[in-house]
Amino acid sequence: MNVFAVDSKKPDTATDKVPQKVLVLFSSYYFADKADKMLGQYKVPHQLMPVPPELSSACGLSIGVQEEYIEEVLRIFEVEKITPSHMYYYKKGKEPTEYVRRSC
Repeated sequence: MNVFAVDSKKPDTATDKVPQKVLVLFSSYYFADKADKMLGQYKVPHQLMPVPPELSSACGLSIGVQEEYIEEVLRIFEVEKITPSHMYYYKKGKEPTEYVRRSC
């Protein structure tokens, strides 16, 4: 068995594990880490991951969230004083588009 062979059926990055989602980017590791901890405490499904190179050339962390949870996430961020820098719809291999919050 060749341990270096690439299995095309397996995801090659964390961003492949979930279909299109909203990626929340932060201005610092501190906010990304705080967001990860808070979403865990509130039991909101999410994924802490590196910012994909399509979105930033700088190193950083982002939170991936299914769109159905994004309003809950934003309410938690407001209560916990967590400010995202950017939000995008993202799926690996597709052009990211900026997330625009829907108004009621």
